Amino acid sequence: MKMQKEWASFRITALLYFIILLLSLNFYFAYSSFSAMQNDTNIMHKTGWLRGTLEQLSNDPSQKSNNEKSNTQLTTRIDNTLKKISSWVTQNSHSEFYTGGQTLSKDLSQLASCWERHKATSQNIQCADEAKNFDIVAEHIVQPKQNKAINMLYLTLAIIMFIILYLIYFIRLYIHQQMKKHAIHDHETKLFNKKYFLSQLKTSCARSVRYKYPLSMLSISIDDFGKGSKIYDKKTKEHILKMLGGLITSLTRTSDTACRYDEDHFSILLPDTEEENALILERRVREVFEKHDFMATPEPKFKFSTTHFNDEETPEAFVTRAESLLK
Repeated sequence: MKMQKEWASFRITALLYFIILLLSLNFYFAYSSFSAMQNDTNIMHKTGWLRGTLEQLSNDPSQKSNNEKSNTQLTTRIDNTLKKISSWVTQNSHSEFYTGGQTLSKDLSQLASCWERHKATSQNIQCADEAKNFDIVAEHIVQPKQNKAINMLYLTLAIIMFIILYLIYFIRLYIHQQMKKHAIHDHETKLFNKKYFLSQLKTSCARSVRYKYPLSMLSISIDDFGKGSKIYDKKTKEHILKMLGGLITSLTRTSDTACRYDEDHFSILLPDTEEENALILERRVREVFEKHDFMATPEPKFKFSTTHFNDEETPEAFVTRAESLLK
């Protein structure tokens, strides 16, 4: 039993850790997706700036020689921009969204070669067309790539959230089953359940044997109320069981142990009760049940038996004897 409880706790704990892992993966995937989109957006800014700068240089040749210091800074910035773009091109050289006539690497190579010739000569070499072409190609890659990444992000988030909700539901259902399994009361009648009754039976029988205290049991069954019966529908059965639970509780002492032993069988353990007094209780219960209006058609019929504990029999034999008297 202890091993089973430990295993149940382990499974619940494992599922909780799995949920935490899914949440962590979810955040990591979202972070990676947004980082990739941010990097692509930065590249678009750089290609746009590079295109505008080279177009300005092509339209204003005098700008190259106006200020040597400024030209040096501009040249350095363009070189650094091309290096950063080159790193991005390496990652996207085989992109499925490429729409150019050759390859992304060759598009960048043409732009870089033009820029190197522009730096190496005093002549105004036009690089605006290469920059414009590369900017358009990069834009055609980035936009559908980001759209795909966003769609994948939403889909992954939806799947992970569905899995997490399912696991939470499963854990809740499992805990509910465990609580029901280890509960001591019957849900429909509010009486004790069979598991608790049997534990009390063993204690009461041992006490009766040791101290010679009297012990009796009142058993009650409902005719045609079992699983195979079609006399009552589910709602009517629940109504009858609820009323029975209230009646039995009102007719027994706090020291008695009244339980729903089976679907159509109730047992009331009567400690410190001689058989004569147990029979008096049986008559009283019988009269109350026969006079009570259960508001069901037909009215339920009951069988009763009263059994006194024999010191020489086991608790199991005591219960078996009590059940046999109901048949």
